[in-house]
Amino acid sequence: MDHRFRFQHASSTRVRIAAGAEAELPEAVRALAADDVVVCHDPAVAPLAARLARALAARAVLPVPGGEQAKRWDEVGRLASELLRHGASRGTALVAIGGGSVSDLIGLLASVWMRGVPLVLCPTTTLALCDAALGGKNGVDHDGCKNLLGCTRQPDLVLGDVDWLATLPDAPFREGFVEVVKKAAVLDRACFAELERLAPYLRARRPPAVTEAITMAVTMKMAVVQADEHERDRRRWLNAGHTIGHALESLAGGTLRHGQCVAMGLIAECRAAADVVPAEVRHRLEALLGSLDVASAVPPALRDPAALWALARQDKKARQGRVPMVVPRAIGDGVVVELSPERLAQAFG
Repeated sequence: MDHRFRFQHASSTRVRIAAGAEAELPEAVRALAADDVVVCHDPAVAPLAARLARALAARAVLPVPGGEQAKRWDEVGRLASELLRHGASRGTALVAIGGGSVSDLIGLLASVWMRGVPLVLCPTTTLALCDAALGGKNGVDHDGCKNLLGCTRQPDLVLGDVDWLATLPDAPFREGFVEVVKKAAVLDRACFAELERLAPYLRARRPPAVTEAITMAVTMKMAVVQADEHERDRRRWLNAGHTIGHALESLAGGTLRHGQCVAMGLIAECRAAADVVPAEVRHRLEALLGSLDVASAVPPALRDPAALWALARQDKKARQGRVPMVVPRAIGDGVVVELSPERLAQAFG
């Protein structure tokens, strides 16, 4: 797929995702008319980063920590010092290669380095391709809270080659599709039914199914983001599974991946809002996640309503002590309900 999405204030993002797209990266970056390029990457994809850096004649190649360890404010400062040392300027494009944490970190860096420079995201995980690299949310964690410091700034280019997923281990590969399930559950009944059909092929990593699921994720998310870039209304629907999911991720202290926590959060939120979410809707969600071989049951050690409530109240979505969450009252039809200590207790009752 190759689409250009336009936003307010004349900003736009080109999203190009296809097998073999890697060969198109140099020309796509040249089209941004940047003076030069700095590549930032997760160490897990160092060989890919070195190959792309050569193709782009990069000024520098900067590794960043893997996973949530990347998402720290002091890491933004460290990278800014590296950019200064390598002579980067306001005309330097930053190219981020890796998963969602790298996209979040380098997106924030590109927003504040000399008040903003061109940004290219090269997502190498299903999670990043289906969600994290899309929509312009950038941020780092702070004081144990997810994405507490950040901004909204659209990338100039998102280019993903589905062939890059070949080396991704099975568990994170499958968990990335939880973000597609989340979107379909509250936005699009037909997409949800198609995911139910595709699940065995996604689990088996069949390329046509993978490409179709990613395309659905991009189409659903960017339609919402274009209509509500700064999350004043409809974009809140994209937070389904994340209210309890983010609290679980913080409580787990890095022992669970984001996709795992969103899957658990989706089901826990449905249980918490059992007066709104029919049992058959929750059962379809559980069945689809099971078909993808993604666990959705919260580990007993994390079933702590008091601790989760304290974390949820610190979430950036909370306003005046109220904690909203989006749940499917029917497949493809999300609604905002308010989380409470009582609802949280119900989720694990």
